[in-house]
Amino acid sequence: MSKIKLPLAPPILGITLAIVSFSSSIALPGISKANPSNSRLDSDQRSPTAEVAQKHLAVGPVMVSNALTVGHATRTPSRKAHREQERITSRNPQPLGISLDWVPPNVPERGVPGKRKAAASRGRCPQVKEPLTALVPSTPTIASDGQIRTESVFGLTVVSHPTFWFYVPYALTPDLPLEFVLQDENYNEIYWTKFVASSSSPSVVGIELPSTLTSLEIGKQYRWYFVVKCERLGSPVVTGWVKRMSLNPSLKNQLDQATLEQKAIIYARSGIWYDTLNALAKLRQQNSSNDLLIKDWVKLLQSVDLDAITQAPLLEF
Repeated sequence: MSKIKLPLAPPILGITLAIVSFSSSIALPGISKANPSNSRLDSDQRSPTAEVAQKHLAVGPVMVSNALTVGHATRTPSRKAHREQERITSRNPQPLGISLDWVPPNVPERGVPGKRKAAASRGRCPQVKEPLTALVPSTPTIASDGQIRTESVFGLTVVSHPTFWFYVPYALTPDLPLEFVLQDENYNEIYWTKFVASSSSPSVVGIELPSTLTSLEIGKQYRWYFVVKCERLGSPVVTGWVKRMSLNPSLKNQLDQATLEQKAIIYARSGIWYDTLNALAKLRQQNSSNDLLIKDWVKLLQSVDLDAITQAPLLEF
């Protein structure tokens, strides 16, 4: 997997950002230098400190069916035939069409307020049909009058350096920089980067935290921001939360032995959003013409009410 490292914005650690390609990597060309003199998020885009629940989310074991194999045998093959089939399969791997059953986790009781979709474009920001959108589950809190009072934008991960996914509705050019910020539970800024990319049409992009950064701590929540800087003030911004959870021994054992296809299923059934989406995106990169994987992608996004962006392409480089 080829990665491009972003320069540091002292004293903040650097961040490696990768945007999806049809190789096994998530790469982003044309990354501009992070300039410490550039402003961070606009002051009116920062949210006040919110109380964050510390409830630990436990995920029980999930059994992986033996049906997660390629093809269906009509009879038990001999040992010799089985070895020959394994040799052929390893040399010419066939992509699986997997069936994801997304099981949402419990949202922290006090909520994790965020904004999954940016406000309507204005000023220099291009007018678009669908706004800047984070590919994360959203749970609205409904007031007594039936109006949405707040929105919890929240997902789990079990990896130390997760990948974040966004639908960018604009054609990307050097004069339309993007900005990504990660904060800890106390709203201390721990990662920041500003970069540019090239795309002629709306696309889904991924931002991967590099292994050189300090691992996300198990049991803690982190808030992220993603901004398209098309206005000095009031640029489109989405924000939400990620929590790294621990793996129980049974689930860890299953994941250690699973293929990428099987991992996607295990993550989905365990309510681990960020890793479910990332596994499926990688499968699509590796098997760009697999219609079954495209259908799985559509099904997963529809399960969290992201129907409007299911047909957006993954950004190619």
